[in-house]
Amino acid sequence: MNSRRRNGKPASCEPCRKEKVRCDHRLPVCSRCQKKRRTASCFYHPAPLTQRSKNITVKDILSGAGRTHSLPPSTSEQDDSGSRPLRAGPASTPISTFSNTEDDGLNMLITSRSLPTGYLGPTSFVAALEEDHELVSSPSDRQLQDDAGTAFPSELPLYWIQRTAEILRCLQDFPTIKQLVCEYYGLSKAAVIPSLVLNALPSIQVTIEEAQLHKSPPEQVARVLQNTKHMLPISSTTTGSHFHELFTGSNLRLEILGVLYAIAGRLSIFGLAHDRFPRLNGMAARERFSRKMLAASDAVLQICQIIAPVNDLTIWMLYEILLLSKVADGDTSSAKWRRLGDLSTHIFELGLHRDSQQSNSLPVFLVETRRRLFAAAYQLDKSIATFLGRPPRISLRHSDCRLPLDLHDSSLEADQSNMELALQRLDSDGWNTQGSLHRSTFLRQRFLVSTFREEILEVSLETQNRRTAEKLRDISMRCNQTWDSMPKQLHYSTDSRDENISNTTRMMLIVSYLAYLYNDFLIQRLLVQQDPEAYSALLDVSSTILSTVLDFCAMREDMVDLRPDFMWTNLLYGFPSAAVLIKALQKQARTGRPIPYQGSRSESIRHLSVFISHLESMARPGAANQELFHRASKIFSSIIDEVLEPRVAVTLPGPEIDILADSGTCMIENDDLDFLDMLEFGGSIDQYVIF
Repeated sequence: MNSRRRNGKPASCEPCRKEKVRCDHRLPVCSRCQKKRRTASCFYHPAPLTQRSKNITVKDILSGAGRTHSLPPSTSEQDDSGSRPLRAGPASTPISTFSNTEDDGLNMLITSRSLPTGYLGPTSFVAALEEDHELVSSPSDRQLQDDAGTAFPSELPLYWIQRTAEILRCLQDFPTIKQLVCEYYGLSKAAVIPSLVLNALPSIQVTIEEAQLHKSPPEQVARVLQNTKHMLPISSTTTGSHFHELFTGSNLRLEILGVLYAIAGRLSIFGLAHDRFPRLNGMAARERFSRKMLAASDAVLQICQIIAPVNDLTIWMLYEILLLSKVADGDTSSAKWRRLGDLSTHIFELGLHRDSQQSNSLPVFLVETRRRLFAAAYQLDKSIATFLGRPPRISLRHSDCRLPLDLHDSSLEADQSNMELALQRLDSDGWNTQGSLHRSTFLRQRFLVSTFREEILEVSLETQNRRTAEKLRDISMRCNQTWDSMPKQLHYSTDSRDENISNTTRMMLIVSYLAYLYNDFLIQRLLVQQDPEAYSALLDVSSTILSTVLDFCAMREDMVDLRPDFMWTNLLYGFPSAAVLIKALQKQARTGRPIPYQGSRSESIRHLSVFISHLESMARPGAANQELFHRASKIFSSIIDEVLEPRVAVTLPGPEIDILADSGTCMIENDDLDFLDMLEFGGSIDQYVIF
């Protein structure tokens, strides 16, 4: 067929042969036949690899998935006549055929319909048609009727089918994933996603064993994709104990795998599942596993953004991927900021910020779960906004989501009668009356503290004057009143170490206390610009923050289930407080003038020295933000040396140390002084604490 002659006659080119006309076109000849003068019998295709293969199905490609770990975008096309659809189980619905349009190399879907719009607010273009449920309702409010009711394409390029197969092959590590997730929920007081997620583990394990899911058989790849593209069918009668049945077993969806991968990836860095990682080079193995889980959960997210309407599992996955990225990429990584944007965008799309839009049509357990997710995302948004000095993405003035009730996770799985009994044990403000400390208890506390952080961030953008000073004092007063009104068991003190509470609970108490103290730190820093007398209060709160951070770090000796290399995340509040204290001590050493600090100078120096030793231990090779910790420890050490052993005693009329930057008495460089100013930021320590 590809020869120069057919039946002794010159062969026609392909277009002429199809048109059944005489061909006078000159066909290509290879250089080798030209040299041997065999041009009459040569047919040379100028680009042989661009010919489309015939009769290659998606099943054929997936059968070789174990040999090819990634499929280049240019291979995601096939001859229209040569593709056989991959069918999803008994429903026999085609899901994974090649697109009829040519692939542009970007693996984009060609579809005439888009994904559902999601939540539409009171000022939307359809606000006047609220009675038209089909037009204005959220996708989570509509029950799935049939495949025609979904707003996404039925075809998916081969590249993404291959990625789905790779995602399923990660289930080879399911024993490790399961152990990490179970240990996390057994120890953690900071888990935001309720323990409902644990119900999914046995069902997924059964599916892996029975359907060999970890080998990514084509029919299972098709089934999982088919399930994922449907809306999550949540009704008012769905119970928490049976919620996992909507996305496991025969209904297995990609989103729940993304959630589990992200949780396992983060917890592997924290040192859990000791027996799953080798003792020698154990941290290297953990980091490789964490990166693998991040890549797998990211792949799940990309596929879901193409074919799946936003649902509660999407929000769970986005939240956990954000936390994993913060650990893997570092606290100053731009990836963290972008992922926070994705999380807030999807929260608004699903309508989690509008409590009034969801509480009447959804089961109680899901309403409470959404409130927890919103509270966690809200306070995380304020921490990151403070840390990076950027505007927050989630504004309380545009939200009416209520505080999650102070309920134990087991109440979310209870039936209606037991749920009503649990609600009766709450006071008028939603706190439990038994003095128990649940995961939701700390979520409520940290959310309330973060509402004042939002106000502080708004005032910080205004020109500082007497009017803003009054605003700041009012915020400080209301923040203190709110803190004092919280249940007594939520107040941390140094004496709490002698009480009969677990280390994980004590850690959460410290974290919440640090968030509260840091509000006052930010207020005093802003007030100093207008009221020099606020400098004394700034030094006092800085000293309290630093000593509390050191209390937190000292607990590492008792936490046998953790690895020291994750403790660096708990020092982010220590950076700004230490910077204020160490600059004050340097000013005192250089000018000889006392500073308005009522505490012990020697105790401050001891605390700073311990803090510096923590910085040095955190600046280990390969650690995220290694350069930041290394430089900070170097600068802090040089200042402490100057304070303890002053080389030049100088008394100057001006108290500001910035004036000394150009003088011969300055022991550090100008950029180091700038670096100290940069260190006076807020941290997101509370989001790294897994307990």
